[in-house]
Amino acid sequence: MITNFALSRQSVSRILCCLALVTLIALPLWATRDLPDGARNMIYGQVRDESGKALEGAVVTDGRQTVFSAADGSYTLLDGGEWITVSRVGYKEQRFRHPKLRVWQRDVILQASPIVLPTVRVTETSLDPFSQAADLLRIPVDEERSYLSTVDLLSSSTALHSSDTPLKGESQRISILGNLARHTLIMLDGVPLNPHGEAYDLSLLDPESIESVEVIKNNASAYGGGSAIGGIVRIRSKQGSQTSEDEGSVGVELGSFGYAKSSFGFLSSHGDWHLRLNLSEFTARNDFTYDLRNWWAADSTAKRDNNAKRQSSISAAASWQTRGTLLALQTSYEDFHRELPGTVNFLEIYRYAWLDGYSSQNRASLEAKAGPVSLQGIAWLNLNSSVYDNTRAPIPFFLNRYRQKMDSRGLRATASMERELKPFWRLSGSLAAETGRNRYQNLNLLLQSQDLKHRSRFSNLSLRAGSNLDAGTFSLSQAAALRYDHAGKEDRLSWRLEADLKRFGMVESTLGGTLGTSFSLPSPYDLYWKGDSQTLGNPALKSELSKGWQLWLQNRYGPFSLKAAWHQNDIKNLIQWRQIQMNGNVWKPFNIGRASIRNLELESSLQVAKWLELSASALRTKALDLSTLPASCAPKLMYTPELSYALNLDLNWKNLGFWSKYSFTGKQWLTPDNLATPLNSYDLLDMGVTWSFDWQNFRLSPHFSVRNVMNKQYEVYAYVPQPGIAFYGGLSLKLGR
Repeated sequence: MITNFALSRQSVSRILCCLALVTLIALPLWATRDLPDGARNMIYGQVRDESGKALEGAVVTDGRQTVFSAADGSYTLLDGGEWITVSRVGYKEQRFRHPKLRVWQRDVILQASPIVLPTVRVTETSLDPFSQAADLLRIPVDEERSYLSTVDLLSSSTALHSSDTPLKGESQRISILGNLARHTLIMLDGVPLNPHGEAYDLSLLDPESIESVEVIKNNASAYGGGSAIGGIVRIRSKQGSQTSEDEGSVGVELGSFGYAKSSFGFLSSHGDWHLRLNLSEFTARNDFTYDLRNWWAADSTAKRDNNAKRQSSISAAASWQTRGTLLALQTSYEDFHRELPGTVNFLEIYRYAWLDGYSSQNRASLEAKAGPVSLQGIAWLNLNSSVYDNTRAPIPFFLNRYRQKMDSRGLRATASMERELKPFWRLSGSLAAETGRNRYQNLNLLLQSQDLKHRSRFSNLSLRAGSNLDAGTFSLSQAAALRYDHAGKEDRLSWRLEADLKRFGMVESTLGGTLGTSFSLPSPYDLYWKGDSQTLGNPALKSELSKGWQLWLQNRYGPFSLKAAWHQNDIKNLIQWRQIQMNGNVWKPFNIGRASIRNLELESSLQVAKWLELSASALRTKALDLSTLPASCAPKLMYTPELSYALNLDLNWKNLGFWSKYSFTGKQWLTPDNLATPLNSYDLLDMGVTWSFDWQNFRLSPHFSVRNVMNKQYEVYAYVPQPGIAFYGGLSLKLGR
């Protein structure tokens, strides 16, 4: 008898989880390394910066002997003394005690130090409370790779998920760990971009102006205020050249669906001055054919048109930095036009709509450091305006034209301090105060009447205290953050507790966890919307409140790393838009009561060789609506993938680079009761190649990429088809590298 069997995705995920946990537990038990002849003990490891990049030329000494780290950051010290010191120009020195083990592996992460040298510029400060958060995810930015969008840059981890179309110019948002997109707070150079409670459109940020990205997961209101239930994505823009030379660049890109982009960039650093300028503009028709069989036709195709996009961007930064003082001015402006084809339906009521608008971010900051104390002041003004037009709708009942304006202005002052009480014990703390105003306006352009004018003032006070104890083979870090917010007529208190324990040796193991609370105010859109006859706001909405925790275990052995994490978040008064009967079908937001979001996250990486790296991540999510039913039979939250995973390959050999990413997004439910057929799962394969060569002071870099290589037909929202295979290519010329 022959028995046929098949493993479900659930069974496969359970097997992978078991294998991961076995590896996490067993890895420290079998790792061994022999001593060279004649040596009594050996200390070895790798020196890296905060982004994970290997540092060459770092000084490793015990006072009697000195070695330097190699190109890959590796070092080996034989017969080491009691105290080991690791240092490098532009980075903060680290000192730790030798546990007198026969063989000891100690990888070292050096924090950047805020100093300026003739050929090195460092703006990061180790006293930044945000950068000291536990389990901080730093997303690397590859300068040689061409990113189609900021979301394209962020999507390297399955913990960050975007359910929006990949077409250029489309609105794109990001969510963290299965939470809603509006529960992700986006910060640009320390300034919140979505304080109104709405999800921020990341397509408005030019990826070429981004220097680094940091992510705090799960209940981070203590670090940023409202809209941080899922976490915070903090983006740092480029300031100036990394060397004392000027750098200029021009680029051009062409691609499928009529995409064309041109860009110009300039970076300069002279003495204490640093300058940056970025200009870019792109257009795209974005018309494509799609298969109708998934809707109502038997076997046919249709064309998705009225989908053209245009966007122009300009951003600039200027800073002046001397020892202990930094003055920075930054500004950006984006102008866009978007045709909106709407969902596929019989009536085509939104097919000929369009959106025009602009966005502007302006910031001024001053930092000063004296000994262990760092002071910072920052002021900002963010402006957003858009005009929605649907006056070409075939049914007069749906005609609409209105303007929305949003602006936010504020001022923040922060004081931070770090003090080393003993060679192995450091204390840090910070105190910040903030005040400002948010404003929202909605103007009906058909009736020439102002439907809504909403203003709210905000102020907050935040405190963070932390300590780090380095006891040779072990390192213990712990911190507590507390924040009080007064927003509008509400007062909210948020807190977060953090701790992680590291064990150094042949295998570097880290056990950590956080516990915290967050909140999110209902947006003016949720409260007062009167945009059309099918949607209506709800002034009776309450703020969303959350409490959650996370626990993770990570093992690192040489080039191999494996991490398993469990996240849990319970949300009270979760806001969801639901369809009700009110003179016909009307969508209206409601507080559904209580929701629960649980995640199992796995991350692994393997540096096969200096030129080849493999990485993988997987996220299993269980998001339930617990407002009326127990967990055993509760419906799942809408548009939250139950399973997602990604496999990445990065190859860099001499001047040639190749990358590929395979991603899977599981099924998603479309209605609150889960009675409708869920959105089908889909998998995508993207890949690209870059090549560069230098000639005198010039660098020429062509690049080519293919998106959706397998030409999959899929949807990110119901009745919103996505394009098939797409090709993109470009050429950039840089001077001064």
